[in-house]
Amino acid sequence: MDATRHGLPPGPLSCATCTWHRGEGAALACQFLAPPAGEAVRIGDGPGCAHHEPLPDCLDCGACCREAFDSVPVDPQAQARLPAEMVKVHSDGWVDMVRVPSPLGCGTRCAALRGGPPYTCVVYAQRADTCRDLEAGSEACLEARRRVGLTAWGPGWTPDGPLFRQD
Repeated sequence: MDATRHGLPPGPLSCATCTWHRGEGAALACQFLAPPAGEAVRIGDGPGCAHHEPLPDCLDCGACCREAFDSVPVDPQAQARLPAEMVKVHSDGWVDMVRVPSPLGCGTRCAALRGGPPYTCVVYAQRADTCRDLEAGSEACLEARRRVGLTAWGPGWTPDGPLFRQD
């Protein structure tokens, strides 16, 4: 499938401006077209396709803090920085961010998340390393966006996982 030729009219939206692209210049690859556990499909920069998605804006998204994940691990250094009421220590020693019921009624979200949209984090300066390490447009970001319905599932994927198994 040629991702550069089946979508949007010519204009400023190109493969290189899409959140799904990986690489630089002639070495661009499309992560959207990648099969589960497969490598991104090599493409050249061209007009953006029907799956073009601008880089996510964290304030408009908040997917990683919302219903996408059930737990945000907190290491000992982050636990020392964070307010005690934002950290939960489980009986088995697992430490993560406190979760509260989602206002959407579908799961939980981080207790530090406020608003919607725009979203803000009330412990942003002290946030857990797990949060610090998650970059906008990264695979973990895209996974969170898929789980909350902000980003499409690529070929071979469903919300329940791959349509087929790769051995």
